[in-house]
Amino acid sequence: MRAVGIILAGGNNRKMHELTAKRAVAAMPIAGSYRAIDFALSNMTNSHIQKVAVLTQYNARSLNEHLNSSKWWDFGRKQGGLYVFTPTITADNGYWYRGTADAIWQNLDFLRKCHEPYVIITSGDAVYKMDYNKVLEYHIEKKADITVVCKELGPDEDATRFGTIRMNENCRIQEFEEKPMVAHSQIVSTGIYVIRRRQLIDLIEHCAEEERHDFVTDILIRYKNLKKIYGYKIDSYWNNISTVDAYYQTNMDFLKPEVRNYFFRELPAVYSKVSDQPPAKYNPGSVVKNSLVGS
Repeated sequence: MRAVGIILAGGNNRKMHELTAKRAVAAMPIAGSYRAIDFALSNMTNSHIQKVAVLTQYNARSLNEHLNSSKWWDFGRKQGGLYVFTPTITADNGYWYRGTADAIWQNLDFLRKCHEPYVIITSGDAVYKMDYNKVLEYHIEKKADITVVCKELGPDEDATRFGTIRMNENCRIQEFEEKPMVAHSQIVSTGIYVIRRRQLIDLIEHCAEEERHDFVTDILIRYKNLKKIYGYKIDSYWNNISTVDAYYQTNMDFLKPEVRNYFFRELPAVYSKVSDQPPAKYNPGSVVKNSLVGS
């Protein structure tokens, strides 16, 4: 595929409370057998993206251990592969990642040395399946500067924990509010973006010059009237596990047969690092119903 992948997995999420006291959100277990980042990595490999960088920072030990062998997602190859980048002290820089744009800026050499014309940026804390090729085709067809993958939430779902979007009839984004106090739209950004590599490097360099560090507020919102930013709507399953309630709900969703079949039985598959642990033990008198039990 003509794109390189970047997975932003370094954030410190206080909304998860004690759950993330010892590990990153991207390393949280999902449905017993998976980690949250497995979904983004599986989508990358299933979309034939051969070069993927994971940017880790906060409580990264568990996540880095999970990523220490790239073979589980078929990235153990001669060309490309899986790269894990943590903040590095250099002669020019002594900071941790100060935001998503700053994380990319600190690893800009990786992008400069790539040859792929496009970049797929995604987060490591969402549960979904996606063929990024379809988003890239849409991006090229629209002659967009940036394409944002978005999803319409149900009328009773809380959109204020996401970036909310308003589009015109041509799907060009006109309004973008990051985590508004009151949501005026139920269409939210999924945190998945497609952008031309050269353009991303230019925008990130401008952000660094002006001491701006956040990809959403300092690029998407700031340039929404200057750049052609389009929305690509999806209607398949997608959920972000950024709060305790959302994490609980996502795991409970896997007890629904249609969700379980979609992720576990329908191709393309979701891959994970296999750990050889003893199976769960059921003692006499135990009653287990409608449960997913990990090893």
